[in-house]
This record gives sequence, structure tokens and C-alpha cells, in this order.
Amino acid sequence: MRLRLLFHAGLAVLVMAMFAEIASRVLGSDHLLYRADPEIEYLPQPNQAVFVRNVDMRTNAWGMRSDPVEAVRPADAFRVMVIGDSVVFGFTNIPHAALATSRLAQMKTEDGRRLEVLNVSASSWGPGNMLAWLDKFGALETDAIVLVLSTHDLEDDRTFAPPERDAFPQSAPVLKTVDWVGRRLTPDPAASAPVDPRTEGDAHAALPLLLQRVAEAPTGGCLIIHPTTEELKSRSATPDEQLLETTALAAGLTVFYGRDFIGAAKGYVDDIHLSASGQEDLARAVAACPNLPRTEPLAR
Repeated sequence: MRLRLLFHAGLAVLVMAMFAEIASRVLGSDHLLYRADPEIEYLPQPNQAVFVRNVDMRTNAWGMRSDPVEAVRPADAFRVMVIGDSVVFGFTNIPHAALATSRLAQMKTEDGRRLEVLNVSASSWGPGNMLAWLDKFGALETDAIVLVLSTHDLEDDRTFAPPERDAFPQSAPVLKTVDWVGRRLTPDPAASAPVDPRTEGDAHAALPLLLQRVAEAPTGGCLIIHPTTEELKSRSATPDEQLLETTALAAGLTVFYGRDFIGAAKGYVDDIHLSASGQEDLARAVAACPNLPRTEPLAR
């Protein structure tokens, strides 16, 4: 009698677990996967096509959130590399077609060439991550580079530790329910990783080197200083914005302020990340960079 009760209890648990797994797969979300790198820290894995909370997210063979590109620039294209953090990456709310870089790729140059746009970004990247990406992969025959930074990037140091398990998953779970339970019962190794001495001041040290690399593009580069909603309230640049500007100008870059392009009322979804409308405004800001060829206006 007891064995029968145990059998039925076990069967009931198994059936409930199966229903939970089916529900998690039907109602749950995919994950964009990342890979660890000793210098970049982490970057999106290549050749992904997933839906994260109903937002389609794609990466190409380089791990860029861009359409496929070759190492050699096509003869009929002007290649633009846009580098940034979650603002350029589109956070988790911007579908592929609505990204500023995707919109920019729809624009035509007045001399008949097409724009080929490379989106080199990831959430929580700072200057050190961006510089390390360029050191690893190079500029890929890019004609011009546009860098998008915010003042918080001045403090966004690389940790040189394993990527956070929940924020930057490196593998898809075999069973989502088991993975969900396991993540709540076991600590994240990244939380207990020792502090690497290279972390302190990493962003400040990397910033001038990154700006110099951007300036070395064949037609030069541009910095767009992206403001928080709080910084938008200020009529003049904040001290940290001024620091970004003077450092970029010293490197020979053209500097734009995002507040001159992005509408405060409808351009943001939180204190820093852009809405689809804000991404459209960012595309126009990138197109305004004088290092790019003149383009036809982006259709509204």
C-alpha cells in the first residue's frame, strides 16, 4: 500500500514537472547567449536568432547585432561601425529592424553608395570592453566609426571576472524548470570572483586609447554623448559630459550631444535606454556625423 502511494506521488510530481516545463517553454522567453573573453570580458555569441520577451534579437558571425557582413568591405558600400553599450545594443526592448543601426542601413548616400552598418555593442560595456573588441577583431575595413557614450561609461570598468550568470548566460538550458531552480539554489560564481587589480580605473585608462582608435578610421570618427533623462533637464553640459567632449576633441573627433537629436518626451523607456522613436532619432544623429557621406533623409 505504501509503495503504491509513493508510486502515485512520484508520478504526480513527474506529471507536474512535465507541465511546468511545457509551460515554461510555451510562455517563457529565449535568452541571447554570450561568451566570456579574457580581455573583452563578454560579447554576444555569433549567429543567433532568438525572441527575448517577444523581441527579435539577431547576431551575425562576429556577434554584432547587425545583418551579416564580410571581413572585406563591398566596393559599393560605405562601412560605418557604431560602437556602444546597451543604448546602441537596444537594451532588451528594441527589435532588430527598429535599432538605430538597422534604420541607418536603410539610408542611401547621395553619391549612390549604400551604408553598411556594423553594430558593435553589448549591455554594460565600457570603454575598456569596446577597446578590447577593436584590439581583438580590428576595424574590419570600416570607413568611419561612430562612438556612443554616456557619462556612466566613465565608471564602467571591466571586472575581468566570469560574466554574471543571469545577465549574460553562456548556454541554453536543457530543461528550463531545472535551470530556474538551480539558479536560485546555487550561487553565481561571478559574485564570489576575486577583484582583479586591473579593474580599478579601467574605464578612465581605456577612454583616450579608444578615442584615438576611433579617430584612426579612414574618414575619421565621431562621438555622440548620450544623456540620461536627468541630464536632459540641464541646459548646459554637465562636468562629466564636458570631460567626454574635451577628451574626444583632443583625439580629433567630432562631438555631438544626443540631447540635440533625441526627444525627451517619447525617446526614452527609462532613465537612459531609448524607445523605438529614440532609436530613430539616434540614427539621424549618427547620419549627421560629418565623417559619413551625405545621405538622403530617413523616411519617417
